[in-house]
Amino acid sequence: PRRGQYRLHSAYATVNLIVSAVFAGVTCEAYLRGMTKLNVSGDLLDTAFGLGKLITCQSVLEYYWHRVMHVPTVYKALHKLHHHYKCPVVWDDLFIHPVEAFGYYVILYGCGVFVGATTGSFLAYMALMGTCGVLHHCGIALLLTLKVPFTSKSRSANHLYSTNFHDLHHAKFNVNFAFPFPAMDVVQGTYFEEAKKGGGDKIE
Repeated sequence: PRRGQYRLHSAYATVNLIVSAVFAGVTCEAYLRGMTKLNVSGDLLDTAFGLGKLITCQSVLEYYWHRVMHVPTVYKALHKLHHHYKCPVVWDDLFIHPVEAFGYYVILYGCGVFVGATTGSFLAYMALMGTCGVLHHCGIALLLTLKVPFTSKSRSANHLYSTNFHDLHHAKFNVNFAFPFPAMDVVQGTYFEEAKKGGGDKIE
């Protein structure tokens, strides 16, 4: 419990955790029955390529799903719940409306069903998405930078990954919709980054 905590926070988070577990079980069963495009065979290059495809698919679909959540009527009915917290903390990753969560889990696990990749790619993808989901709401400053050549300052992000990126979405509301990387916001013109103030862990 913390100051300003939504009264049904634990109930929503628990429901979403259970739904996520059901999606994981269904995806595993589908794989065992040969109903997915995942395969065991493949070298390191195949695994890396498959991981790239999974991340790309998820990033594009999740970005537009998140934009839909900000359509006024949809926001009022669903997504406003998650924006109850302006400065989210680690447990707020699961604090979303179950209908919104269901749509996101369709995207998250669906990529593993319909995108051709190795099982190693999928496991790495799930580990990455789960970790980033927690880090996005953890309140800890972590910055991974990447210098992108041949891009203008207005059309590139100054980081590959930043935990503050999603904090700014909660604070500013209509920017930084992408997850977990800022590429889609850069492409769509919704990327926002505050001026550097120092502090935080910077990893080059």
